[in-house]
Amino acid sequence: MSERLITAADVPALLAGAEFFSTSAAGEGIDFAGVWLGDILDHTGPVRLVAAGDLDPGTVCAAIGAMGSTTAMAELPPSGDEPAVLARSLEGRCGPLGAVLPLNAASVNALFPVAAAALLGLPLIDCDGMGRVFPLIHQTTFELAGLSLAPMAAVSAGYDSLLLETGSARAERLARVVAQSAGGWLLCALYPTRVGELAGAAIPGSMSRVLEVGRVLLAHAPGRPAWTGGPAHPPWESGPAPDGGPSWEGGPFREGGPGARRVVAPHERLLAELTAVTGASVLGGGRLVEIGPSVRQAAALFPGNPVGLAVHDHDSGRLIRIEAHNELILALSDGSLAAAVPDLLCLLDRGTLRMTGPGRLTAGDLVDVLVVPAAPLWHTIPGLALGGPGAFGFPLRHPKEASR
Repeated sequence: MSERLITAADVPALLAGAEFFSTSAAGEGIDFAGVWLGDILDHTGPVRLVAAGDLDPGTVCAAIGAMGSTTAMAELPPSGDEPAVLARSLEGRCGPLGAVLPLNAASVNALFPVAAAALLGLPLIDCDGMGRVFPLIHQTTFELAGLSLAPMAAVSAGYDSLLLETGSARAERLARVVAQSAGGWLLCALYPTRVGELAGAAIPGSMSRVLEVGRVLLAHAPGRPAWTGGPAHPPWESGPAPDGGPSWEGGPFREGGPGARRVVAPHERLLAELTAVTGASVLGGGRLVEIGPSVRQAAALFPGNPVGLAVHDHDSGRLIRIEAHNELILALSDGSLAAAVPDLLCLLDRGTLRMTGPGRLTAGDLVDVLVVPAAPLWHTIPGLALGGPGAFGFPLRHPKEASR
């Protein structure tokens, strides 16, 4: 068994990791969900996080995820009864749920499935269907694998309950209208299936990855030690600890041990660990020289808040332009497409060592741009059609597609 427990003590790491995988623009204002989840776990006890292979293949499961505005969720937070409503709605069609999984392990949807598992007394499967935030509920690897989104159960903050039996794209349209009319958000249970059907359809290890990244971010948060000693040196240091001490409390130091010339900044150490954990690459970093409304509007189907950003890369002198439509969509380096959905674009604020986005940034801030590769399913021809630049109204070939 590869089971582990998620406890209330894990909530800060969940929050930090959830922000990272929200592509920076969609992870803001989710602290309320952490408080809510912490209270639930204090009351119910820990949640079992299990691999799909550890469960009976015939176990009925469903993906849990919220759609709508996180601002609305904070103003009209869930009460805790919503998961039971969803389970009852699906039970008549699919049988009793035996497990739940995240629709996408990012932003609030990295926390709501944990709460649902705790409240229903069910295991949480360590996988998801996006590996990031996508704006539409059917932009999933489940869809790519041919799983049916319906029947889909949904409940609002006012306990309006519905069960949809329709196609994926139509379910998105209908549910979003209901969300806007019922308080701004819905909690949904969708893609009901058997655990055995998740092989090849889900992205494994998603929740574990969120927790691992969250712990890295917390370890580098200002005011907390980045390394507490032990037999190994910190991964960013090739020589002995400064001053010969067994522990180190943060701040820049000279690479290669005392006396070396190059000072390694805190954000460089954090970037080194994040890239090691996620397989990310650093596209560049420097001063944010431009931020404002984008000249390009989002496609009609997509919820969007079009914003354009420009970062002057200090090392190369390149200008990195980023397009954001709620999520960060693509990055141009001196006019050439350098990265795009479905890969994740993330922004690290060098001042706070926290993931950030357009809502937190002003011109003059120092940021680093990371690119995290999406799961292989997203780089297939159907995956790029569903979640690539063209799906967001950008008539561009994904860099990996163009190199084939």
